[in-house]
Amino acid sequence: MLLGICLLYLLDIKIIVILIVCILLVVNYIPLITAGDTTERSKKDIKKQDVGDDMYYNNKIHDLLIQLKKYKKYNKVSYKDGVKYMRKFFKTVHILEHDDIYNYNHYFENAQLYLRTSLNHFQSMTISLPERTLIDGIKYGDFEASKKMNKLGKLCKELYNECYYVLLNLSVEFNKTWTSSPNIYNKEIDMNTDRTESYNENDEVHWALH
Repeated sequence: MLLGICLLYLLDIKIIVILIVCILLVVNYIPLITAGDTTERSKKDIKKQDVGDDMYYNNKIHDLLIQLKKYKKYNKVSYKDGVKYMRKFFKTVHILEHDDIYNYNHYFENAQLYLRTSLNHFQSMTISLPERTLIDGIKYGDFEASKKMNKLGKLCKELYNECYYVLLNLSVEFNKTWTSSPNIYNKEIDMNTDRTESYNENDEVHWALH
């Protein structure tokens, strides 16, 4: 301390200012360098817009999502929106599976909504798919004009079915709980293996798969 005071008297004010600036730069070097670096943040943003490990449920669903990814180039906006709601679906499913939820109907209905919304976005990519040309048909001996569209539609249907049965299995367990101990906060979940649900005009207009 005494040595520092002596140096202040001996050194020129300009040198003291330079020393202070150098010390501040050394102390704040890492924060200054990382302040303008958006690489990590960009990686996180990209991950949120694409299929990730947090969306894994089983091999079948994972494979279907990977197959859907190749259609991303035709409509990036619809694909990203589809992934966003599919991620919300899986997050909600994990909550329903692993958390001790007393009022589960709200989460279950959200999961159904996220699934429908996601598949509608994926399905909407069909309008951006190119038509198969006559030359391609002659080249490959395949004259199916809407081959890509049919393939995408089949993938969406398979993905919806797989995710629907995930919810169906959960509904069976929740309905057992409700039957044994009913309460005013929950209700019986209406789902079945035929995938026929109670008719709702609002759902028909806004959420029915194309």
